[in-house]
Amino acid sequence: MNFAYLFTSLDGRINRKPYWLAALLLFAVSIAVQIGVYLASNMQVMMIVGLIFMWPSFALAVKRAHDRNRPTWLVALFFLILLATTFMQIAGVHEAANGQPTGVFTTVSVLFLIFAIYAFIDWGLIPGTKGPNKYGPDPRQQ
Repeated sequence: MNFAYLFTSLDGRINRKPYWLAALLLFAVSIAVQIGVYLASNMQVMMIVGLIFMWPSFALAVKRAHDRNRPTWLVALFFLILLATTFMQIAGVHEAANGQPTGVFTTVSVLFLIFAIYAFIDWGLIPGTKGPNKYGPDPRQQ
């Protein structure tokens, strides 16, 4: 598996197996790093460090979405919503003075949850398009 390609490039397609293997590896490394940062610092610093893992996650998701013949902008929208919720938490505007989530944060979070369910099913469970598509050749035929 070419990890440099998987975690940096936005070109091409990958099928489900390399997607899940790379995603699980990235998740494990991310959790280990973030726990270490949290123990050495605080929640906000941990979340900021977590942003480092956004690009590799984005690159991986783009290639998987391309295998499903989905456009890059769809993945970008998903990650923009994720970034919005993250920045709201880092800035501390995710909860009101009474400790309850703000309406804006709740709305964005519900939107993200709906999109995440869609992404999990579409990018994670359904096989890619058969044969070549506009994003490249079928990775199963290479």
